[in-house]
Amino acid sequence: MGVGFTGEYIMKKVILPMLMLFSIILGTLPSTVYAADDSDDFDSSVNSSSAVDTSADSELSQDIDSLLNKKGYSGTILVIKDGKPIYQTSRGYANFSNSAFNNENTTYEIDSVQKSMTAAMIMKEVQKKKLSLSDKLSEFYPDIPGSKKITIRQMLDMTSGLVMNGGSVGPDRIMSDPDIIDSDIDNIKFSKLLYKKWNYSAVNYNLLSGILEMVTGNSYRKLFTDSFIKKLNLKHTIFAYDEKPNIQKANGYNNIDPLSARLDYKNAFYTKRSFEFDELGTGQIYMNARDLYKVEKYISTGSMLTKKSRKILYKRGSVSTYGGGLYHGTDDNFANGWGYGFQTVMHISNNGKNAVIFLENYERLAADAKPIAKQVYGMINNDD
Repeated sequence: MGVGFTGEYIMKKVILPMLMLFSIILGTLPSTVYAADDSDDFDSSVNSSSAVDTSADSELSQDIDSLLNKKGYSGTILVIKDGKPIYQTSRGYANFSNSAFNNENTTYEIDSVQKSMTAAMIMKEVQKKKLSLSDKLSEFYPDIPGSKKITIRQMLDMTSGLVMNGGSVGPDRIMSDPDIIDSDIDNIKFSKLLYKKWNYSAVNYNLLSGILEMVTGNSYRKLFTDSFIKKLNLKHTIFAYDEKPNIQKANGYNNIDPLSARLDYKNAFYTKRSFEFDELGTGQIYMNARDLYKVEKYISTGSMLTKKSRKILYKRGSVSTYGGGLYHGTDDNFANGWGYGFQTVMHISNNGKNAVIFLENYERLAADAKPIAKQVYGMINNDD
């Protein structure tokens, strides 16, 4: 480099990466935040997260930090108790090549957690009597095998018996929503053995998204934008195929060796642009932690659905406990999104006041975030 070494270059290319490596090992980089507010309104308290609540449970934060230090973590975590954020931290790189760190505003691909939002929009149409959960798939897509048997309810619960030939939804090129679904239909199979049994298959939610478009006359993009982004004034939510200068989208990373738990950012995940369209209604949204909590709380307790509608939507559809886009335990509604170098884990209580949001941009089978997220949720619910 010769004379090209400047103070700025050394800071960006030498000192920052060294600090990052040091922080990954020791877990000291993240700034952990405790935001307090006298109001139960999450929006006002979390948006002023620069203030540190000295009355927060320091033992809890130390326990969470210890879990993260052992695992190694790249992403953002938000913990809500009694309607208030009590813990928030961001670690690692959003973009390693640009030395951009994850922070509270970083957005991450939430993958399958989006299904809970698609399910809520379906239930909204049921509530408006434009749909019925007993409606048959054949009313919308009669060419799909088994469609005369399959109901909207079964698709919401992943008990339809539908499977994709080859596993993945969507074509290998950018197409319109109806054309994506037409491409799926050509590859859908109906399994009599799996009918009325739980089998996780994303194509169910692709088709539900198409049904939403048919019933409302609007695109899924518009429905999602109106239902959530505009309604809740979300500032850090974006479709995967969009770019906005004020929204930072994290890069996804993984390891070539699927059994490796290392965190070295050597393998950035490359996502074909067509995939960002293919995952219609099933995994094409980026959000930050605060926006994700706002949406899940709104669906669980807000004005979008009545109590009766929520009870119906969240009925367990099988032994898996999956129903309406979420799994349902005892006062614990949760989801896991996985893919494209990301993992998202979300737990939320029935009243929406306790929640744990894990957003990670380093996908590692050997360092799955689900056990830790569940453990942290247990901590705030005094289950330990």
